[in-house]
Amino acid sequence: MKQIAWFMLGCASVIVLAVVVCAEAFPVSEAAWSDAQWEQRCKDVRTSYNPTARLRTDALTLKPDDPRFVDFLFWVWANKLIEHQVERVGGSDWNGPTNGVIFHWAPGSRWETHTVVPFEHAIHHIADEHQWRDTMFKDFFERFGPVRGVGIRERLSVDQPPTWVQFLEHIGGPESPYYRYVFHQESAIDPDRRVVTLVGGQGVVFEYSYERYLKEIREVLTDCKAYQFFELYDRYGKGFASKAGWAGQPLPKR
Repeated sequence: MKQIAWFMLGCASVIVLAVVVCAEAFPVSEAAWSDAQWEQRCKDVRTSYNPTARLRTDALTLKPDDPRFVDFLFWVWANKLIEHQVERVGGSDWNGPTNGVIFHWAPGSRWETHTVVPFEHAIHHIADEHQWRDTMFKDFFERFGPVRGVGIRERLSVDQPPTWVQFLEHIGGPESPYYRYVFHQESAIDPDRRVVTLVGGQGVVFEYSYERYLKEIREVLTDCKAYQFFELYDRYGKGFASKAGWAGQPLPKR
């Protein structure tokens, strides 16, 4: 079925040992739903968020000032929607685009997808937001001289070794021990401060504002792809995802 789906995308295909290699299609697991499948599932959904119109399939319109928003963040976290890994340029184990850095989102889920972001955006994300340092990747940087304990932005170049492409190959290649290990995931949501705390491999901890976190969510979700959240919110009410023990279930003693 996967071979047929890729062929129908109109990509140039080469069959090698019964595997279709496509330079255009983003490979995803069988769990992932296509845009057409999402649209089919959400087209007749009406909730308090969209009582008279279809949910948008091209954008996520929920905003931080909406009373649903905190529950929405916890729902996103519970579904692991923004967990992602950075792939090497050109894709890990597939022939992908080389005009940016590939982000692989929500692997193994119905929301699984890829996006390609400009190099400068990706560099800011992993160098400045994650605050990666050369000491965290000694096996790579020691090939180019002593480890200095500085940020990777100071060590990497676009055209002179060690390059960003070489580094992304090292951490994003299919055999890399960092491939999934370094991707970040939520560890806490603080509604009072309006921040989300995230952790990643190699001891990384950082915070996103609600607005910054929402930018990542929009890489994966549209209103349509969040239709089950809107249904659950209407069914159970405010706090259904964010308030521990709301149904009367016992909580661990502290």
